[in-house]
Amino acid sequence: MPDTELDRHLEAACQRRAALVESGVTDAYRVLNGAADGVPGLVIDRFGPVLIAQFHEARGRYTPESAFAAIERLHRQLGTRAVYAKQFVRDRNNVATRPDSAHHDATPWIGEPVEPEIVITENAMRFRIRPYDGFSVGLFLEHRDNRIKTRAVSAGRSVLNLFAYTCGFSVAAAMGGSREVSSVDLARKMLEWGKANFQENGIDAAKHLFFASDTLEFFKRAARQGRTYDFIVMDPPTFSRTRRPTRVFELEARLPELFSGAIKLLAPGGTLFFATNHRQLSHRDIEAKLREASSGRPFAVASRPGLPVDFAGDPHYSKSLWVEFR
Repeated sequence: MPDTELDRHLEAACQRRAALVESGVTDAYRVLNGAADGVPGLVIDRFGPVLIAQFHEARGRYTPESAFAAIERLHRQLGTRAVYAKQFVRDRNNVATRPDSAHHDATPWIGEPVEPEIVITENAMRFRIRPYDGFSVGLFLEHRDNRIKTRAVSAGRSVLNLFAYTCGFSVAAAMGGSREVSSVDLARKMLEWGKANFQENGIDAAKHLFFASDTLEFFKRAARQGRTYDFIVMDPPTFSRTRRPTRVFELEARLPELFSGAIKLLAPGGTLFFATNHRQLSHRDIEAKLREASSGRPFAVASRPGLPVDFAGDPHYSKSLWVEFR
């Protein structure tokens, strides 16, 4: 194997993840975590038989062309079927610079085409992944440990999963014995994907609830209906924009409303799990907004979990809190 600088970084990154890989708990993990593994601007995720290589514009010196040979060698070493490259430009809302067509092309950058949908396993749960369905492929790997904890604490509880995306936390709660899981996401397509994840795990989605709704609007509806929940999961985007109707969501501005709305729906003795990948929000900032929104209702931060081993080295990548309310 040629001994290039990128090869050496990839080999070291694989060694750091060896225990996770050998444990057999999952076949989906972050192979290379950008600057945390010494390669700014380049992230590689594995989803079963597929590698997803993310090139982040202006963050590092590697381009698809300069990284091709080393990543092709990694692909052969890991025995994957395909590598799909995704280029993250600075302004993803600028139509002129968005490489959308490439991110929906079944032809891989390296290897042979794979099916539009593949299934990965994580702690005995199964999730459907779409390697060329856009920027995001269906599962945020940094929450592997939080999903298994969700499964562990959900027995007999009513669970609300806000910003549910493809319902990974909802699947975990249902498999943990939740009496009912309500999943809320503005995108109906994501909820349908989530229902497919329920089916993949042998869960009857008809026994649970799915709401295609803006979260703040859902709060109003749930309050009118007198709904309460024992456990609320909230992992909102940092920023999002929709076209029809036109909406702009900025987490930092909306966080007090989100906390306030969630706390009002939380039953006595309830648990709130909150996560964010907003780099500018510290744990201190988040907890200050939580105190403000609680209006004096007692709570205690039960844990501030760190990131799993494949995301270690970049503590600002994602922050999460487990909070217990009286």
